[in-house]
Amino acid sequence: MDKHHRIRPERPSVQEVLALDSTVRIMRRVQGKKNPEDVPIGSPEWEAVSLEVMRDLCRAMGDDPDELRRLDL
Repeated sequence: MDKHHRIRPERPSVQEVLALDSTVRIMRRVQGKKNPEDVPIGSPEWEAVSLEVMRDLCRAMGDDPDELRRLDL
């Protein structure tokens, strides 16, 4: 068995992640928040907005984004 499984776009788990990402981005826009594509790539604002989106995705998955900071990754 191959240890390196390729993640293919047609896999259900990939589709679920893409749907969740889209939902979070739509909700942010409705709330008047920016998404990373709304600011210049690589700028300090882009870094901050990207982090906010990741935290929102974490919340959408039912996790506590503050708990991730405590993990030794």
